[in-house]
Amino acid sequence: MENIEIELKFPLLNTEELVKKLKLTSKFEKESNEKDYYYNLPHRNFLEKKPISEWLRIRESKKGFSLNYKNWHNKEGNCVSCDEFETKIDDINSLKRIFKNLGIKDLIVVDKTRKTWSYKNTLIAIDNVKELGNFIEVEAKGNFSSIEEAKKYLFKILEEIGAKIGEQDFKGYPWRLLEKKNLI
Repeated sequence: MENIEIELKFPLLNTEELVKKLKLTSKFEKESNEKDYYYNLPHRNFLEKKPISEWLRIRESKKGFSLNYKNWHNKEGNCVSCDEFETKIDDINSLKRIFKNLGIKDLIVVDKTRKTWSYKNTLIAIDNVKELGNFIEVEAKGNFSSIEEAKKYLFKILEEIGAKIGEQDFKGYPWRLLEKKNLI
């Protein structure tokens, strides 16, 4: 399942407790600060579809800049997988000028601190998102025969690590921020 990302995201209710447990049971990968700049196209308004099923984003991190496009598989709003394409950007200012000249508009900026661990064929990310709070994302990294098999495995991992979670987030951080700011 190349270029397909399978992940689950939830508000996290026991952040401190879970971080302590992950430090003991998992391999710490990294801590990063990421700013994600989301854009909308003039010829295909991503905000018209409810829920939004496509995103175009520039990510700014310590590693540099990248351009990312996601297209979610299930357009009904309860999807955990998408086609994802990403590439590094050498000259962010030129890309932003290209976007401006093409009429590609800024939508929202998601600013977060992310701590990531590897655990049994998953990546576990705990995000602190400005204006939204703490979330957990678990992403399948093993070989799975289907999306459903990977999804079951991810729920098992959440239970195994003792994550206390809220209702599953199918909308994502940009949608939540747009909603919070009454922009959609």
